[in-house]
Amino acid sequence: STMCVPMLYADRLVGAMHMDSMLTTGAFTEKDLTLFQGIATQSAVAIENHRLAKNIEREAGTRAQFQRLLSPNLVDQIVSGALQLDQAGSKRDVTMLFADIRGFTSMSERHDPEDMVRTLNAYFEVMVDVLFRNGGTLDKYVGDEIIGLFGAPVERPDSPVLAVRCALEMLRALDEFNHMRAADGAEPLYVGIGVNTCPVIAGAIGSSRTLQYTVIGDAVNIASRLCNVAGRGEVIISQSTFD
Repeated sequence: STMCVPMLYADRLVGAMHMDSMLTTGAFTEKDLTLFQGIATQSAVAIENHRLAKNIEREAGTRAQFQRLLSPNLVDQIVSGALQLDQAGSKRDVTMLFADIRGFTSMSERHDPEDMVRTLNAYFEVMVDVLFRNGGTLDKYVGDEIIGLFGAPVERPDSPVLAVRCALEMLRALDEFNHMRAADGAEPLYVGIGVNTCPVIAGAIGSSRTLQYTVIGDAVNIASRLCNVAGRGEVIISQSTFD
């Protein structure tokens, strides 16, 4: 005697359940079949709920990882699959922002390493929040320097405006940050910022095990040099950004 029923979830086949008896023929009735189908349906619901919970858990983990690097609107696109981060590069107009703390090396020589790490982390917390709020993407930290991208990985025609607006807002946020540091008796931080807009190669670069979304090209070096030239509290932009 044999019964076999489909495991259905919203008219979608999840699997099948099979039951047999080697002892007698005619062991199962229509009532048994109805009960067995009910069990199969409940099993399908349980399986789908488990899959859904795993997907939510996986999506939350993915979102948490990307939120360390990208602004929230980009995270939504990546998690939903609308944007793919792979090793295929593309040429596009990107505005790069470099922000560097002035005199940080000499400051490090006057303070304990633990104090400097706390200072950097608190500073990055403020600056990256401003970067994300203006639609920028965090490229990387280089020591005490922040590199932000506008117009990558998602192209935006207003990326130069967003970058300059972000730079000015960073200076205002740093003033507030320094007021809090002064209340604690700590010395202030000063930054110089450089901004450049140019075509670059953008893509996820690295090994098969670790990838970092970044940009490469001479335009990146120009943005870095503008940052080096900028004095305390200055934002220097290139002619292409101005145009």
